[in-house]
Amino acid sequence: MSRINGRFYFKLQTSGNLTGEFSNYLSESPSTESADRCCSQEEGYAGVYLSTWQEYEIACFANLIIEYKPNTNNTIYSLIWVSENEDIYRGEGMLCDNILIGDYHSVD
Repeated sequence: MSRINGRFYFKLQTSGNLTGEFSNYLSESPSTESADRCCSQEEGYAGVYLSTWQEYEIACFANLIIEYKPNTNNTIYSLIWVSENEDIYRGEGMLCDNILIGDYHSVD
């Protein structure tokens, strides 16, 4: 399978969980993704989450790690989706009106 490149947005809920949508070059329309905060007491978007979404009508699950990208004065985020101890997607994002927007790609 060829590398997947896409885009996403996440909104931080008062519970600390994330809701959002994503799409990529295979998408016919945006799809929903949500992530429940776990294992972390971070403030804002940074933290560890259990992320869920669908691919080809199959439920997918991964740990989502959101950290500040080094040397960016905490203005750019690094995102890694991990499944079965392997990175499956990586991305970067930034805030716009308190919404995390960015791009991602599959890890080959």
